[in-house]
Amino acid sequence: MARSAPSKGFLAREQHRVLLTVHALVMISGLLVCALLNRRYSPDRFWVQWVALGWGALFLLHLAIFSRGTLATMGGRK
Repeated sequence: MARSAPSKGFLAREQHRVLLTVHALVMISGLLVCALLNRRYSPDRFWVQWVALGWGALFLLHLAIFSRGTLATMGGRK
């Protein structure tokens, strides 16, 4: 019997993928804005790397949580 709609697991994986992509794009654009602000208002002090370090850590945490959720949706009953 053919499926008429995607499975719940597929939809969960797709949602995780979309949210991670959005998070990555927001992170990149936010870091770009921070780098421009750092260059414009305090070129003598380089502080943007601390923002990048914190945001990168949050992104890795986000990735770990979503990868566990994604792996949990794989390998279900057939």
